[in-house]
Amino acid sequence: MELIADTTVLIDLWRFGSKRNRISDLIEKAGEASLVVPWITQAEFSRGALFKGITLIELESFYSGFLLLALDQKTMDCYCELWGVMAGNGKAPDYPDLWIAACAVARGIPVLTRNAKHFNQIPGLDVVAYELKG
Repeated sequence: MELIADTTVLIDLWRFGSKRNRISDLIEKAGEASLVVPWITQAEFSRGALFKGITLIELESFYSGFLLLALDQKTMDCYCELWGVMAGNGKAPDYPDLWIAACAVARGIPVLTRNAKHFNQIPGLDVVAYELKG
């Protein structure tokens, strides 16, 4: 099984990876699934990490534990279709979240996130939500 990782997943794994009790719900929800990190999730996380002084070498090591997903035509087509449907209904979400959702919908893979409300209105998307503990 695979799960598409929202940026919140990477943030929480980076911040609380050594504090397993804080991310126990994330660990439970992810289970044995492989975490797939789309290009947009990687870009969002890396941008913030580099701003905070984390090095590219540290990021490369961190990303080695994930399946990285490049932008492809299937994702681009799905993004455009989702945006058109949602914009037509007056509900087009913030574009990074829609790109993450398009990666998931195009592959039939759920999104793992701490911010389920960002994804709730996206048609055809399965969302696995988790919470931080304590």
